[in-house]
Amino acid sequence: MSPIREAVKSDLNGIVETSRSLGYPMREITDVENDLAELIRSERDRLWVFTVDAAVVGWLHAYVSIRAASTAFVEICGLAVHPEHQRQGIGSALASHASDWSAEKGLKLRVRCSSVREDTHELYRKQGFSTVKTQLVFDKNL
Repeated sequence: MSPIREAVKSDLNGIVETSRSLGYPMREITDVENDLAELIRSERDRLWVFTVDAAVVGWLHAYVSIRAASTAFVEICGLAVHPEHQRQGIGSALASHASDWSAEKGLKLRVRCSSVREDTHELYRKQGFSTVKTQLVFDKNL
């Protein structure tokens, strides 16, 4: 059996633990639970988990972005692998899985990644992604 599968409600704690271990900001658990239920129901979103001995140690969220019929694409909008399981090919396996799903749909695959996550940049480059744009984000506290 493949260690990658679509997420189910009972994966909540593993997803939260993996996310917290990487410093992702976490909301109330009930909000995360509601988000997970919505993703599971969605036709355009996929949330895959990678399991080791039935425990969630990584996840990837992708969705079909439809801006216009000619510019639809799949976007990876989240990928996390628990630090104890990094550098074992889990992130690459999840990215490959998303790539296969995108190819089945006949759509290109896109990912946006924080400029400070240089290890992640290398993971995506090894997966065949290339940089098409860099940008800065500015906030103004009012």
